[in-house]
Amino acid sequence: MSSERRARDYLEEIESQLKDRFDGEGEVRFFRACGRLDWLGSHTDYNLGLILASTVDREIIAGARLREDGVLNLYTLNLEQEIRLNIDQLFPDPAHSWANYPKGIISELKASGIEVPGLDLVVYSEIPIGANLSSSAALEAVSLEAILGLLEAQMSRWERIQLCYRAENNFVGMPCGILDQFTVYQGQKDTAIYLDCDTLYWEKIPVQFEQIQLLVVDSGRGRELVKSEYSRRREECRQIYQILRENGYKIAHLSQLKSEELKEIEPLLDEVLFRRLRHIITENQRVKKARGLLLEKNYPALGELFTEGYLSSSRDYENSLPELDILAKLLNQLSGLLGLRIAGAGWGGCMVTLVRGFNPEEMEVIKRRYQEKTGLEMKYFLVETGDIPGELER
Repeated sequence: MSSERRARDYLEEIESQLKDRFDGEGEVRFFRACGRLDWLGSHTDYNLGLILASTVDREIIAGARLREDGVLNLYTLNLEQEIRLNIDQLFPDPAHSWANYPKGIISELKASGIEVPGLDLVVYSEIPIGANLSSSAALEAVSLEAILGLLEAQMSRWERIQLCYRAENNFVGMPCGILDQFTVYQGQKDTAIYLDCDTLYWEKIPVQFEQIQLLVVDSGRGRELVKSEYSRRREECRQIYQILRENGYKIAHLSQLKSEELKEIEPLLDEVLFRRLRHIITENQRVKKARGLLLEKNYPALGELFTEGYLSSSRDYENSLPELDILAKLLNQLSGLLGLRIAGAGWGGCMVTLVRGFNPEEMEVIKRRYQEKTGLEMKYFLVETGDIPGELER
């Protein structure tokens, strides 16, 4: 785990790129947004269940400046890609998928009555792309913060969450739940968020890192399957709901079901659909337990729930991959490991581990063994909680 430049070290480079690439005048201002880390609650959000999540202290930084000529100029330092568009002719472009997020924000702002006269936006992200730490929600949030800040437009935090959620669903075309946007905008330093996605009741839970550490391990395996498999799981959940409704279950969503009902439900579903449902029901139970354990600072028991969630994800919801399962077996050799789970939607990306007494030498051994088994280079880094999006003062 070598030392690295952090996102805020790139402010001068962001400003230089913006001014060199895009003609125009005016002050360049800077904005920031963190990624998110889901502690428990895998695929429960779109089933209107429970989640436990936090922001993560990895950021996207944006340098931004308004224009008056109806032009949208975008550039990413990470990918070294530049986009120039007419701001009134925005459409999703799979060739530059990262740009669809700020474009989606502008599109939703226009739909809500806020016109953007033109914009220069240059971004740098220290959130690994495709790692399931929600770089997409962070990019939505930092784009929205930049535009609202430059226009001096007012919008409540809940309105910002909803606008980012609509941008990802309606413009980008990713049928996600509200987990990512809610966490990015409500998460604060030294807190986790417990959210009921049905009632939208939520609470902040204090998190302290004196006794534990969160270690994020990037598998190096891309998430090419996420969009297709994610849509398939949502369709499977819709099928389960329809079957149960037809058989007399008066439920508004799957998360209203209890574990005691699984035995009587099993004959109504095929084997695959039953496993999907079992994951949703048991994952909601794990989130409930985790809330109490986090308040009690019972980290060993919390770690056990992490691992239970991983096994349920891998076996029942099948949102793991062979590389993630190999990585999980290797990480179980860590002397200070309390538990591990798959980050975000899965199908690649990161593993999240709860550890006590992080040992870099052990991780280097695991890194070598993982590369020998998979041919992939994993990366790892310790994280803590981050803060809400906003303007960054230089």
